[in-house]
Amino acid sequence: MGKRDSNKKRTITPAQKWGLGLGDLGYSLIANTLASYILFFGNTVMGVPGTVMGAAISVGTVWDAITDPAQGFISDNTRNKFFGRRHLYILIGLIGMVIGNIFLWAVPQSFPIWAKFVWFLFFMLLMKTFFTLFSTPNNALSLEISYDYDERSSIQIFKGIFTILGLLLPTVLMVLFQKPTAEISDGRLNPQSYVNFSYFTSAAAIVLCTYMFIITFSHVPRLRELAKKEKEQEGGFKQGFIRIFKNFGGALKDKNFRAVAIGFAVSMFAASVIIAVGFNVFTFTFNTSNIQMYIIMAGLFVMTIVGQPLWMKISKKYDKKKALIIGQIISLVGCLMLGVMVALRTPINNLLAQNKAAVIVMMPPLMVAGLGTGVLYSLPMALIGDVTIVEKLKRGEDKTATYSGFLTFSNKTGQALAQVVLGVCLDLIKFVPGSQTQTEAVKISLGWLMFGGCTLAVIAGLLIFSTFKLKRPYVEKALDELGDGLKEEVQKS
Repeated sequence: MGKRDSNKKRTITPAQKWGLGLGDLGYSLIANTLASYILFFGNTVMGVPGTVMGAAISVGTVWDAITDPAQGFISDNTRNKFFGRRHLYILIGLIGMVIGNIFLWAVPQSFPIWAKFVWFLFFMLLMKTFFTLFSTPNNALSLEISYDYDERSSIQIFKGIFTILGLLLPTVLMVLFQKPTAEISDGRLNPQSYVNFSYFTSAAAIVLCTYMFIITFSHVPRLRELAKKEKEQEGGFKQGFIRIFKNFGGALKDKNFRAVAIGFAVSMFAASVIIAVGFNVFTFTFNTSNIQMYIIMAGLFVMTIVGQPLWMKISKKYDKKKALIIGQIISLVGCLMLGVMVALRTPINNLLAQNKAAVIVMMPPLMVAGLGTGVLYSLPMALIGDVTIVEKLKRGEDKTATYSGFLTFSNKTGQALAQVVLGVCLDLIKFVPGSQTQTEAVKISLGWLMFGGCTLAVIAGLLIFSTFKLKRPYVEKALDELGDGLKEEVQKS
C-alpha cells in the first residue's frame, strides 16, 4: 500500500462532518440574513439614505475584515489546556452573535435618521466582532481536522452546502414572516417582520452551533498535542500586532495566496450585487409579487447547492483550480443571461401580468449564475488550506487560522467596497429610499446595475484565479512529509 493510500484513513466521523456543516448553517442563517437584507431593510424599509446606509454597512464590514486576521493570529497562538486553540472563541462568538442579532433589527422607527445610523453602526460593529470570534477559528478547525487531501476538500464542499443553505433558507423562510398590516400593504416593508425573523435565526444558531461545538470537541486533545510541536510566537501584544501585518505582507507576496484571496474578493462582489440589488430589481424593475421574488431567488440558491457534488467530482478528477475556473465561466454565462432578461423587461412584465406562473421564464439566468457561484463557497477556502500546508512544511508554523482570516479579510474588504459603491449608485440613479414606488428610469437603471456589476466582477475574478499555480502533487507531497507526525497523534487520540 502506497504512502498516499495509508493516509486515506479518516480522521473525522460522519457525525463530526455533519456537525461542521450544521455549525456553518447556524452561523450563516444570521450572517447571511444580515448580508442579504440589511441594505434593503435600512434603506427601503427604515428610510435611511442609500449613501448613509452603505457607509454604516461598509464600516462594519471593514471592521470585520480587520479583525479576521487578528483573531486568526490569536487563535493560532492560543494554548488553552481545556478548549485548545479554537473552541473557546467559537463559544464566545456564538453567545455574542445570537444576542446582537436580535438588537440589530429592533431599531425604533421613531428615531431620526442620524440615530438610526448610529444604531445600525454600533450593532453591526458588535455583530461583526462576534462573527469573527466564531467563524475564523471555526474555519481553521475545519481545515486542520483532517490530513487527507481529498477529505479536506470534501469537508469544505460539505460545509459549503450548509453555508449556501444559510443563504437559501432566509430567502425562502422570510416570506413566512413578512406579513402586511393595515398600514403597510407589502409585508416586505413591515419592520416587525425582520425583528420576528431575528428571533428565529438566533434560536436556530444556538441549537446548530452548540451541536457542532460538542461533536468536534473530542479533537481538542489531538490538536492540542500537535500545537505543542509547532514554534511558539514570542513577545507581547505589540510584537504580536506587528507580526500580524508582517504575516499579511508575507502572505500577499505568495502569488498563490494572492490569486485566491483577491480573486475570491472580486468574484464575491458579483454575489453581493445579485443579493443586495436583486431584491430591489425584483420588487421594482420586474412586477413580481413577494412570493414570486422569493421563488426566483430560491432558484439561485438551490443551484448553488445542487452544484456542490459537481465541483467535488471535477476537483477530484482534475484539480481545484480547474473546477474554480469552470465555475467562473458558468457564472459569466448566467450574467449574460441576466442582461438579456433586463433587455426583455417589458415583454416579461406583460407575461407576468397575464399569468403569474410566467415567473418561471425569469429563473434560468439566476439558476445558471447560482450553479457557477456555488464553487466560491467551498474551493477557495480549500485552496487556502493547501497554501497553509505548504507554508507549515517550509517554516514549521501553523498559520491556518491566520491565513483563513486573511482570506476573509480580503473578501470582506471587497464586500465593504461593494456596499459603498452600491449605496452611491442607488443615490446616483435617484432611487427613493422608503418609497413603495420608483420612477421608470430608476426601475430600468436597477436592472442594468445588477447586470453590469455582476459581469465585471466575474470576468475580473476569472482572470485573477487563473494565476494560481500550486498543483495537487506538490500539496500531496507536503501532506506526506507532515503525515507521519499527524498519523502518530491520530493513533494516540
